[in-house]
Amino acid sequence: MSKLRGLWVGAVAGAAVVLTAGCKENRDTGAVTTRTEGGTSNAPAAAAVEERDHALVRVVNAIPGGGITIWAGDSATFTDVGFKKTTGYREIPDDRFNFKLRSGKTAESEPLAENRENLNGGGHYTIVALPDEGGADKRNLRVLDDDLKPVGADQARVRFINGVPGDFDVDVFLQGREDPIFDGVNFKMEAGWNEIDPIAGTLAVRPDNEKKTLASLADVKLEGGKSYTFVFTGKPGKYEIVEIEDEVASK
Repeated sequence: MSKLRGLWVGAVAGAAVVLTAGCKENRDTGAVTTRTEGGTSNAPAAAAVEERDHALVRVVNAIPGGGITIWAGDSATFTDVGFKKTTGYREIPDDRFNFKLRSGKTAESEPLAENRENLNGGGHYTIVALPDEGGADKRNLRVLDDDLKPVGADQARVRFINGVPGDFDVDVFLQGREDPIFDGVNFKMEAGWNEIDPIAGTLAVRPDNEKKTLASLADVKLEGGKSYTFVFTGKPGKYEIVEIEDEVASK
């Protein structure tokens, strides 16, 4: 198993719940510019958000199929988030929330997954909606403390989430590097942050210690001063990779 892999372990309360333990991030983070396949979004500086007693939360849908709705407490905070889509950061109160994943927009619909998480003021969090190993009736939610911070121009920060159920771990390679960026990452695990020299090339996900490629992403540019999140998703025959780029200003 990789030494680079994030070691957050979820305590399961029912088959669909994964609770994560995150470390407190740098609250001196300036404004954040996020770029995804869907476009560019901006989030305010952490200090301003903390002053309002709020935290910043976004959602990634890594469940093949239709859109999902994420509830924070009694509010449908993120609606109709399509497969492979990443929302922009949204301010919500810095409280302990019971996040719920629903396929519909009404509170009467049965949650497919739940996760209680304490949000720190000014913090950045990414909720990753994941499929279930046992079937279509249950899902998983990961709530990740993004630990965003300004990065020096000579380094890029990279992390990886394996969102594909199965009894195999995966390695992550980037063209031009002999060694994997991440090694032996299993389902629902988050590997990162790993700081590397800026590099460009094709990103490839392979079964652990195997040569075949499960999914690849061409023309990936890991630029100095930026943070990158990659989510491995999809299903057999059509695995895919979601890329999220965050550029964090100094406060």
